[in-house]
Amino acid sequence: MTAQHVELQQCIWIDATYLRDAGLGPHLQVVVQPGEIRIVAVPAEHEQRAPSQEGWDVLRALGHDAEPGLLSNAAEEHDRYLYQ
Repeated sequence: MTAQHVELQQCIWIDATYLRDAGLGPHLQVVVQPGEIRIVAVPAEHEQRAPSQEGWDVLRALGHDAEPGLLSNAAEEHDRYLYQ
């Protein structure tokens, strides 16, 4: 076990060798609780997967049977129409 005492000035940097020595891997999760900050490895089921061909096909199909819009200049006024 390695311990290092630091005085908080603005932020805390953790050397990557400490993370590697702990076996945490490249994807980390920071858990903040009263009196404790814990750094843990991201569980494998939460790792981002590569997009599938089926997912891309569904996305591409969305525009094939779309109804024409009734808003003029919808592309130019996108934010105004959405957030009014």
